[in-house]
Amino acid sequence: MIGLLLGVLGGLAIFVYGMKLMGDGLHLVAGERMRSILRLFSANRFVAICSGAVVTAVVQSSSASTVMVIGFVNAGLLTLVQSIGIIFGANIGTTITAQLVAFNIQGLVMPALAIGLAMTFFKGRRINGWGVTILGFGFLFLGMGMMGEELKVLGKDEAFRSMFRLFECVPDASGRLSMGSMVGAFCVGMIATLLIQSSSACTGIILALGASGLLNIYTAVLLVIGSNVGTTVTAQLAAMTANRVAKQAALAHTLFNFCGGLMIFISFAFVIGGEPVFFKLVRYFSSDGDLPRQIANAHTLFNVITTVLLVPFIGPLAALCERVLPVKEAKVKFRRLEPILLDTPSVALQQTTTALRKMLGKAWLSVYCAFKLYDRSDKENIEFSTRLDDLERAIDERQADISSYLARLMEKAISHEQAEHIPMLLHCVNDAERIGDHASVVRRILDTLQEGEKKLSSLAEGEYWHLLDILAKQAQNTLSLLAGGGDALREQVLSQKDEIVSLVVKYEKEHLLRLREKLCSAETGVIYIELLSEIRKVSRHLANIAERNNAFYGGK
Repeated sequence: MIGLLLGVLGGLAIFVYGMKLMGDGLHLVAGERMRSILRLFSANRFVAICSGAVVTAVVQSSSASTVMVIGFVNAGLLTLVQSIGIIFGANIGTTITAQLVAFNIQGLVMPALAIGLAMTFFKGRRINGWGVTILGFGFLFLGMGMMGEELKVLGKDEAFRSMFRLFECVPDASGRLSMGSMVGAFCVGMIATLLIQSSSACTGIILALGASGLLNIYTAVLLVIGSNVGTTVTAQLAAMTANRVAKQAALAHTLFNFCGGLMIFISFAFVIGGEPVFFKLVRYFSSDGDLPRQIANAHTLFNVITTVLLVPFIGPLAALCERVLPVKEAKVKFRRLEPILLDTPSVALQQTTTALRKMLGKAWLSVYCAFKLYDRSDKENIEFSTRLDDLERAIDERQADISSYLARLMEKAISHEQAEHIPMLLHCVNDAERIGDHASVVRRILDTLQEGEKKLSSLAEGEYWHLLDILAKQAQNTLSLLAGGGDALREQVLSQKDEIVSLVVKYEKEHLLRLREKLCSAETGVIYIELLSEIRKVSRHLANIAERNNAFYGGK
């Protein structure tokens, strides 16, 4: 008995490993593009459902797709309504695994293993990816076959069979199923999925049990429904540290699967020809198919019917989740540098660019405020200047966060082009941080001027404000460029840098002449030269960011 059970567990391990290999292989081939679909094709609820189904079929896991959705919501890339549509589709996409496993193609196992292994030795990313996929396909059916063979032997043991009778569902004389046995099978399926953390793996076990004669179609379907509800725990765990909107998305996933199970439970009360109508529908679509095919079709029908019936209620479902888990903050805090997005490098790079833009915005705000401290009549600016130290600390923290995020991204399987973008982004982050550092330098210079109760000459003041006006326009253009601006905007930023450098050189020469003619004091003259130097340095940092922006993705 123990040897047979170990054989079943070994087959399960190979089955799960094969499923993982298939997902990894397909990810190598088109995984990142598929995952990007989750964000790009989610505006329309029907398109969102299709994208969720396609992506889940690729990654071979509804839990993985839903966790990605939670990450997108937490980063502010998806709204609650968009995420619900994708989650609906993910439930349909996850049935693909069961449909594949239900095919009796054991004769292809060994060729798949041989061909798949041979293809993995090729260096090409796509060929290697297809090799891993085919290898996983072989392991999937190898594990399924092993489980089936061992379970057929165990199925002859009366003690083993008696365990399954504890939650066995069989229609009574009226064709109805006992509520107690239905709830029991449902709970077993839910608990099993909670333990395994994979509804696809749990469904594979159910198919193997059905093929061995240990389960009938009624019990198998209730186990599958329980498994569908149990798999929502993964999303709940992923949302624990996320913002309120992401928690709402996870709740929507649970409510959707639970409502779907409840609707199927209710349908069991309607009997046609001596059995519930749902099973009549399963047999109709399965034609003369064996029990594994019927279970796989029941799994697909359950999720398709549930989705079709609940699509009109996506809006009310979102409203219910918002009511149950209301946003308590005045403004939702999105985590732009969401760790889940690291598995989708192109999106992670876009999010890093967004974080860089926000960091640059803070850095520019601090240095602009510092430059404006020359005008002590601006009370609002003076009050804001008291927060400059806190702002500088926030900028330094953001630099550390982005640098750490990019370091983690470099550990992922990224393309050569993406790898080249990361150093460019790091340089831009450093430039933004240095712009923030100039705020304290400018403030110190102007404090010196204020302590000496001195002022620049009227001519120098005019030049100072003129340069600051050009610098402000350059900063705004740089921020717009990071938000997705084109080459024309980049050229404008670089042109404004050249204009500032040219004017600074001109103003320095003219100022030296004024010093020689003693039209202003030497002490004030030195301070003015220092201020001009600071303006030039900030402008060059902005130009550096604009030049490097050409090498990586702009993100909105």
